[in-house]
Amino acid sequence: MLSRIAPFAAFLLLGCQAPKDTPAAPPEPFKPGLGIRPIAVSLAPGATQAFQAEINYPKGARYLRQPVVWRVVEPDGGTVTPAGLYTAPTAPGIFHVEVKREDFPEVVATATVTVQ
Repeated sequence: MLSRIAPFAAFLLLGCQAPKDTPAAPPEPFKPGLGIRPIAVSLAPGATQAFQAEINYPKGARYLRQPVVWRVVEPDGGTVTPAGLYTAPTAPGIFHVEVKREDFPEVVATATVTVQ
């Protein structure tokens, strides 16, 4: 009679095994983002405008300052400080203020400035 129960007992042992741990999905790779505010502005000649960079950071990263660099695209389009304070030129025109990430230099955001 024991031989008749043994196969059944083996089935029970196999059927009652604890589920195997399923591996966790790998974390999503970090996707750097960058935005600029305001995105468009109209100014009088010589006026100033503060721009802000909106940036995301890798999980656990700590920065002493935002890793961004500011520039005016057009040679005679005014000036911008390292803090994003733009001063319009004295001549009217359409100009662009650009902010670029230092840690991901391919990530850039641009604002349009109309001086009139």
